[in-house]
Amino acid sequence: MRPLLFALAATGLALAAGCTPATEAPVSVPVEVPDAAAPAPAPAPAPAGPVIDAAALGIPMDEASIADGREIAVHNCSNCHGLDQAASLRADAPPLRYILSVYPAASLAEDFRAGIHVGHEDMPGFVFGDLGMDVLLSYLVSIQEAPPPE
Repeated sequence: MRPLLFALAATGLALAAGCTPATEAPVSVPVEVPDAAAPAPAPAPAPAGPVIDAAALGIPMDEASIADGREIAVHNCSNCHGLDQAASLRADAPPLRYILSVYPAASLAEDFRAGIHVGHEDMPGFVFGDLGMDVLLSYLVSIQEAPPPE
């Protein structure tokens, strides 16, 4: 009886210590080791254009507002800045698709509302009114791209 008690006690100690009985194969847990030769993850891509929180600025982004803003740009901006994705027609006038990378939307709106000439001395003064400025900004926001690296 003594050998049986000894065997039971040994088995109990082995189980309490987390060991497996000799009849079972040890369990292998795979450990993932980072490969030093593996390339680092690519950085997140840059946004396609400036990030503008139109809602926070109160800029309407519906299709009608964008179309109305484009109409203002056709008559007041395109002669120098081009239109949509077109190139600028003046060297000192950034294309409209990059304008909000040069001038933050809130600053541009306030400057126009105050009648301040933005950019250069030849730029005419415009009086768009609040609604006109909002829809012009709607259009500008809708076409923005990041300018190419210099």
